[in-house]
Amino acid sequence: MSLNDLIEILISGITIGLVYFLIAVGFSLIYGVSRVLHLSYGSFFTWGAYLAWIFAVKLNFNYFWVFVLVCPILYIMGMALERFVVRPLRKRDNFDFNVLLAGLGVALFLDYAAQAFFGARTKSLPSLLDGTIQIHDFVFSYQQLTMLAAAVVIAFALWFFLEKTRQGLALGAVAQDPVGARIVGVSLNKVYLLTFGISTILAGSAGILLAPRFFISPLGGWKFLIKALIIVVAGGLGSIRGTLYSAFLLGILEALVGWLFGLLWVMPFWFLALLLILLIKPHGLLGSTADH
Repeated sequence: MSLNDLIEILISGITIGLVYFLIAVGFSLIYGVSRVLHLSYGSFFTWGAYLAWIFAVKLNFNYFWVFVLVCPILYIMGMALERFVVRPLRKRDNFDFNVLLAGLGVALFLDYAAQAFFGARTKSLPSLLDGTIQIHDFVFSYQQLTMLAAAVVIAFALWFFLEKTRQGLALGAVAQDPVGARIVGVSLNKVYLLTFGISTILAGSAGILLAPRFFISPLGGWKFLIKALIIVVAGGLGSIRGTLYSAFLLGILEALVGWLFGLLWVMPFWFLALLLILLIKPHGLLGSTADH
């Protein structure tokens, strides 16, 4: 392996890792704020990709308008899930177990609805941007650079929302101490709604960014749900910073394993990496000092 190969692997791994961070951080947010293991999360990744396919392929919109149109739809879908499925279960016994079953049921419904509406055959999206650029001895595709830029913008927007807005600070307060947040006037129901809406946008946005790289299929979201779960557990449940670190680590590992052995070996190596991390840090990279 030459130095040029290593640098290209690192850049590819960082790019894919940042997109994986978008998937995983939404999953982490939902767990951190509402303590829900969101089993239907991968289905919203799939629906983000399918909605993008409608606007980009069938209606021939450019990707800027794809994001503008798809994100509000995803936001509404996420809020509807919280309002009509998750919230009623909070008033009943065995919430943790029941919400797992409900999430599984929603996932199956969304996946088979996607198959009914879009068909069982895989679909693909055009590149975000065609062409390549050469910088010294390195050749990069505009697709890769655009995906990296879009992921950076979305990640920065999430950081700004969580750290600089009243609603974002309310999410952090509920994640740290829901009882205390409610005492000082924070509406838990509004925070839960907002969390599900934003997390669904993150999952769907990742679906849009990755759809040109992977084929879209009705059951394809399960793979990315598993990846999100591995990243979140490796980083530490509820820790956004830990999720970022583990996403970069596993993204680089994916690029390296894919280059050396092929993409078929990515998931076995991911599970081995997770096992090693948990052997060294049983609560994940930042699980013992999770910061929201």
